[in-house]
Amino acid sequence: MTIMQRYIARSVIQATALVFVVMFGLTFLIDLLEELRDVGSGDYGFLQAFIHVLLELPRSLYQFFPMLMLMGGVIGLGVLSSNQELVVMRAAGFSIRKIATSVVSAALLIIFFATIIGEGIVPRSHHLAESRKQSEQNFGQAVVTQSGVWIHEGTNFLHITRVVGLDHLEGVTRYQFDNQHRLVASYYIQSLDLQGKHKWFLHNVVKTSFGKNKTQSLHLPEATWDLVLNPNLLNVGLIEPAEMSLPTLRYYYTHLSQNGLQAAEFQWEFWKRALQPITTLVMILLAIPFVMRSSRTVTMGWRVLFGISIGFAFYILNAFLGQFSIVFQFSPLLAAIFPTLLFAVLGCVFALKLRN
Repeated sequence: MTIMQRYIARSVIQATALVFVVMFGLTFLIDLLEELRDVGSGDYGFLQAFIHVLLELPRSLYQFFPMLMLMGGVIGLGVLSSNQELVVMRAAGFSIRKIATSVVSAALLIIFFATIIGEGIVPRSHHLAESRKQSEQNFGQAVVTQSGVWIHEGTNFLHITRVVGLDHLEGVTRYQFDNQHRLVASYYIQSLDLQGKHKWFLHNVVKTSFGKNKTQSLHLPEATWDLVLNPNLLNVGLIEPAEMSLPTLRYYYTHLSQNGLQAAEFQWEFWKRALQPITTLVMILLAIPFVMRSSRTVTMGWRVLFGISIGFAFYILNAFLGQFSIVFQFSPLLAAIFPTLLFAVLGCVFALKLRN
């Protein structure tokens, strides 16, 4: 890269970093104020709320990453335009293509590190934040471990390997005690599905009964179980799509589809996050024709407003199509890729007008 290309790239990176710092502070304050409503529920106090917000911040920022990248590009190039530096560069023979190459180089560097954080740290921090909050609000009645979640309900202790949904559990071990705290029976259930309000339908059950002098084992292909499980307790172990890495998401939606279960939410989350680096690149490319076509007298406020408007328009459209695909069984891949294609076409139209 030439000196001018490095200068443009540095301006975009610095502006993007400033946008992230400002967004970090605003998001932290807003989330903390919202979280204060839950303070006092169980063992959930102000310190726990503070930690919860810190753990959730990476996810909050990563959700708006394309918009923040767009604003960083608009502000970075806008500062150069306001100082007439872009005019001097163009007069010196520095083409729009080279300016675009500089911006893309900076964007690719930011996207690389953001994707590593977004896919490596964000799912784990979000899962940790939610499981800590649910455990503290339920007085420790449900505990999350590396191997699953433990729940105490009446005279039963349950270990659940995976809480796929509030109506579908996998790998459940149930320990049943009597009123004298003696182990009466244990069950291993491959999967459970909720049918009705409190009736669970069990698949592949192995029951072991404990008598005074002997134990007896029984295998049941199917069975039913009347048990009231507090949804708040199940929420402790519930693994949401946002808490999963991309390989885990792919495994889950494949597994759910093969078993005839609803997988649209997992599919949409997978494709949305898999396409996010491309989406971010499209958004930063939108900033180039906007700044180059706008007059040098355009204030920074208008440029920031443009970035926020375009970013929120994309975010709302993306969220709407995602929910539409889940509710009406529309293709999650098409729902995830359509906003990116739409804004890519807009970017191409603006770029062609810039050349003309």
